[in-house]
Amino acid sequence: MSEDLSDEELQALLASAGKSNVQAGGDPLVNAPLSYDFKRPQRVNKDQLRVIESIHEQFARLFSSSLAGSMRMVIDVDLAFVDQVIYSEFILSLNTPCSAYSFTMDPPNAPAVLCFAPELLMALVDRAFGGQGRGYEGEPRPLTQIESNIVNKLVNRVFSDLESTWELATPVRISDIIMETNPEFIQIANSSDPVVLLAFEAHSNNVQSLIHLCYPLTALEPLLPELSPNYKQRGKRLAPERSLSHNRTLDNVKVPVKVQVAEGSLPLRELADLRKGDIVKLDTNKNDPAIVFLGNQPKFLGLPGLDGKRRAVKIQRILDGSEEEFYR
Repeated sequence: MSEDLSDEELQALLASAGKSNVQAGGDPLVNAPLSYDFKRPQRVNKDQLRVIESIHEQFARLFSSSLAGSMRMVIDVDLAFVDQVIYSEFILSLNTPCSAYSFTMDPPNAPAVLCFAPELLMALVDRAFGGQGRGYEGEPRPLTQIESNIVNKLVNRVFSDLESTWELATPVRISDIIMETNPEFIQIANSSDPVVLLAFEAHSNNVQSLIHLCYPLTALEPLLPELSPNYKQRGKRLAPERSLSHNRTLDNVKVPVKVQVAEGSLPLRELADLRKGDIVKLDTNKNDPAIVFLGNQPKFLGLPGLDGKRRAVKIQRILDGSEEEFYR
């Protein structure tokens, strides 16, 4: 049986082992264990999280513009934080009643939720009825039908801003927008599912509040491969294709068309004496062409007539720039 080591020999072995570890690993902190919270898994890497932050900083700017336009006052919106949490933590942080709007993102046809602070919406309502845009100081309550109609106009603009924000990274369409006032009824994920939570701070002289945007990881996972740091350059390369898509969308836009057959002027005295059955003689000759307006712009000269039982106009020629100014 071997003899026991003395204290000096034991200290020498420990010292030599420490030196060999430093030489093999370089920095002893490199091999140090890292803490990991299994209740808050970090499923989105730092690069992708920075891209999400960059995308929603642009959303904050658009949101600020829409909010300022709706409230007719200066109000700033800034991205406060981006975090990865558990869905149950987000739900528990909401007031009851709340003003949350669940919606569907397509792709990937997955739900998400946008939650407004009650004081911000009440400030919007107060401003709409001629107030100074102050928040509601009483107990939180659900919006009335009239208040909801006012708020919904802003909500539609905000979701349009969110679609535009995602456009550079990947085209996303938002649908199935539903308002919920009870957090327990917002079922967009299981309570233990991880989510990406973004908070925006809206602040003005009269109100300061937070708006929360919650993406379940199931909604973001199909989009994560698109969230590379060069998403802006990719968006520029895809711009011509999106331009063609937008053009196809514009093809279905309806433009009002009106035809001016004749015009003239009368003294105010004669206008005051007009009665039923009077005949008004105008300055246009019977053979003069009619002016065809697209919207409020004169664009063509035409010949009015009938097509079956409907009135119609036959286009004779296109007006040039100087003629448009003349007929305007």
